[in-house]
Amino acid sequence: MLANTRSISMAILIVCVAAGAVIAGDDASGSISYSVDLSQTFTTYSMSERDQQWSISLARRLHYRGSTVHFVRTSLPLRMDDATIQGSVYQAVERPNYFYIVKGDAMLKIGARWAYNPGVGGFSIYAPRSRGFIVCFNLGGGVPFLSSSPVQRGQVQWKGHDWNRLSKSVTVSEKGSE
Repeated sequence: MLANTRSISMAILIVCVAAGAVIAGDDASGSISYSVDLSQTFTTYSMSERDQQWSISLARRLHYRGSTVHFVRTSLPLRMDDATIQGSVYQAVERPNYFYIVKGDAMLKIGARWAYNPGVGGFSIYAPRSRGFIVCFNLGGGVPFLSSSPVQRGQVQWKGHDWNRLSKSVTVSEKGSE
């Protein structure tokens, strides 16, 4: 009887562990539909020497010594449910296959399986009041939007939340970049 109980307990434990492995994982998906067409022709903000100096000064003031990635505003429109939003899609200068979506706090990396929320590993962004560019520290991975289509040069869709990392943080203002 005791051996039979141990066998049943072991079987239940194996089934629970296997079921957890199949459905385990984080998902940043939400109820708001987002989409952007990365195959469209678009323009980008051109960073000036003054903007570069603002970025260097920011890193110095924050005692940041890691790599810095700059995202510049694009003319690509973002679809958010039934609305079209301009000025929310940014492209990385140093890594042109990366696009950051301010409205919804999403990162799109061309070739990735999913769009993802970059809010892990110390990821932080700063922008001057003009919002023409964003300075990004600690660009790494994130939590995927499992509802996302593959990220490609074409239409990318995902379901997320109405998050805006820049609206919650203080916009850094300094002489040199407004």
